[in-house]
Amino acid sequence: MEHTWQSHHLPRLETSNLEKGDVVVCGSIGERAPHLAGLDPDRVAFVAPLDSRSDLEWLLRGLHLHPNVRHLVVCGDDRRGTGASLLALWRDGLDGSGRLAGSRGRLSAELDAACVDALRSDVSVWDWRGRPLAEIASGVRELAALPREREPRPLPNPVIPRRKVFLSRKTSFPIFSNDVADSWLQLLNLAMRIGSDKHSADGERIAEALNAVVTIGLPVIAEDLERQQVPESGEFPSYLDFDRDDFERYYRSFAKSPPSGGPGPGSGPGGHSDEPDAIDPIEALCERLERSVDDRAEALGCLGPDDLGSTEAAPHLVSATFDTVDGELFGSFVLRSADLYTDWPFEAMALVRLQRELAGRLGLAVGAATFVIHSARLRERDWERTLRLLEESFERPLPLQVDHAGIFLFGNDGGEARAMLLDHDAGTIFWEDAFGSAEDLSWYIVDAMPWLLPQHIRYVGQECAALARAMREDECYLQG
Repeated sequence: MEHTWQSHHLPRLETSNLEKGDVVVCGSIGERAPHLAGLDPDRVAFVAPLDSRSDLEWLLRGLHLHPNVRHLVVCGDDRRGTGASLLALWRDGLDGSGRLAGSRGRLSAELDAACVDALRSDVSVWDWRGRPLAEIASGVRELAALPREREPRPLPNPVIPRRKVFLSRKTSFPIFSNDVADSWLQLLNLAMRIGSDKHSADGERIAEALNAVVTIGLPVIAEDLERQQVPESGEFPSYLDFDRDDFERYYRSFAKSPPSGGPGPGSGPGGHSDEPDAIDPIEALCERLERSVDDRAEALGCLGPDDLGSTEAAPHLVSATFDTVDGELFGSFVLRSADLYTDWPFEAMALVRLQRELAGRLGLAVGAATFVIHSARLRERDWERTLRLLEESFERPLPLQVDHAGIFLFGNDGGEARAMLLDHDAGTIFWEDAFGSAEDLSWYIVDAMPWLLPQHIRYVGQECAALARAMREDECYLQG
């Protein structure tokens, strides 16, 4: 089926008066069917979703196609900051490099500055986020009726690229990173390159990678463990579709107290519940972990999706488990599935922030955060922007990082390929062995030491290849 604005979005819209309506209502408003009931059917052209970058871009295409629209009303809870991105776009336009203001990524190529500016000059945007429907309906009736001043402008259909899929076992993929943003790029690359072609419940093609395991080695941030602030630099690079303010808005919803509980981590230690007898699961978890730390006993705590402030913020979360090891708080998060482009960066950053705040409450350092995603999904509507994002921002290879496992020494020992693994001070030998060939040596290390960082494995392969060449050509081997 041809991908046009009508074919893609009209089935998802609540349409009212497409030909003459001069108002569009958009936002993160959940099920849209009840929302037209109170709105003026003569004024409202359609009610549109605004939950993702894809929704934002389809909305812009629809505004070009329906020039009778002169007012754009942004409402709902704006959980993922897409409404904020739209408002920033109308306020500031695109910058010189074609990016949205506030480090919110870029739009597709057909939505250039001239295309956006034409809408900014002709359509007024109203920020009514958080308002009740009755107030929105009343406000729509009071908006000035303006005549049409543009002609319909169909934009070129977006390119849906063909994926080049690498052969793979289709399951169990480990990813290691030092931050959520880089691990997001790795997940997108994984799903795009090896994901199986499937169809979602609404019929859209998806690329699916099974059982992806993402381990993020969180850096120790500040000596003041009470605060555990998110690092100021590098956490929100410009290729993300949201910035710090968007995330903070999302996290307030994510970590607020559940309806039956007391204060969540975002409420601060001085908060209290309106129901004095209610038990806040997060507070109960903190108390249990604190007792375990004080008693030097086993400390393991688990939260389910109903224990967080909003199940809509992390709808596919199965469990969030926290464990203390050697004065560090580790997190393990299991998700049934994840929309990699739209949902995962928000959910992952929120869970990492929750881990940091719990560690601060306990006076512990922050250990690694590990995510197990049973079904990592990339929707077809996001393939083109994913490929562009990977081309611009996915830089590999990264500078070599020190592996906690130690350091390797390689050498030619009388025709045998010998290696040893030492601690970083070279004072302790953890492992040593010799093999008939450098190939056998590298195969053994890869098979027997799966805990090594991928970059360390890369280094092992590089040195074993150099050692094999030196042994084959009877040259002196010098470790690089």
